[in-house]
Amino acid sequence: MLRLALLTNRDIESCVALNQLHRALGARIGAVFLSERVGGRSAASRALEPLSFVEQDFFNHHVFPAVERTPPHGRDLTFAEFERVHGIPVRSLASARAPEALDALRAARADLFLSVRFGHILRDDAIAIPPRGVLNLHSGLLPRYRGVIATFRALLNGDAEIGCTLHWIDSPSIDAGAIIEAPRVAVDRARSLLWHVLTLYGPGMNAMARAVLALERGQSLPTVPQSPDAGAYYSFPTDDDVARFTAAGWRLFGRDDVDTLLSRFVPAT
Repeated sequence: MLRLALLTNRDIESCVALNQLHRALGARIGAVFLSERVGGRSAASRALEPLSFVEQDFFNHHVFPAVERTPPHGRDLTFAEFERVHGIPVRSLASARAPEALDALRAARADLFLSVRFGHILRDDAIAIPPRGVLNLHSGLLPRYRGVIATFRALLNGDAEIGCTLHWIDSPSIDAGAIIEAPRVAVDRARSLLWHVLTLYGPGMNAMARAVLALERGQSLPTVPQSPDAGAYYSFPTDDDVARFTAAGWRLFGRDDVDTLLSRFVPAT
């Protein structure tokens, strides 16, 4: 059985993805490493701050502390509960290249790293640690949408489908490794950006789990190389980008999204 270390981010999407991945792979997950955010606060448009509050502050600082005082039965687990309930060490990493961070990654003794929404770029010394390599789930279709918040760009561009891409990380180049699988879902004009992003993690975690189990059986994963000249790299949206997004009729999130997320951690009685 492969031993896995998950590199992810301290936000609600990552917590949902961790729960989905653990249901598929269970005890194979031996460690979880968290970045505290993707990019600095100054990198993103101020118009995105309400979404950032929901993704990080609301759940991490308000919902999770209350949830953790209740029995973890019949609901998703918080980051802290994965350590308490399953004995999986959960550690925050301020960097992926500091000597102490590399020591922590080595100490996990993972055969394979899985990266989902991780906020730090992995350099060659980190990539070289797991003998079976590093798999990343990018929340956009590669190579068309490299960079951050790819779903935002796809919706803003009027795409009929959004997708995520499972690929290898074999260099520090961003979102450039060979593609394994790229699940797609249809765009729903009645739904928000947050809904679309969350919708990708069901098929995305299924794809990642399939890849892990195939590698465990000794199978090679079919891949398609990416051309370095294809697609585009997108940074954080500007205020103007967000204004065009909302003018096109899109919402960043809605009350229904928050209610649905709350129901994962606070089951109806």
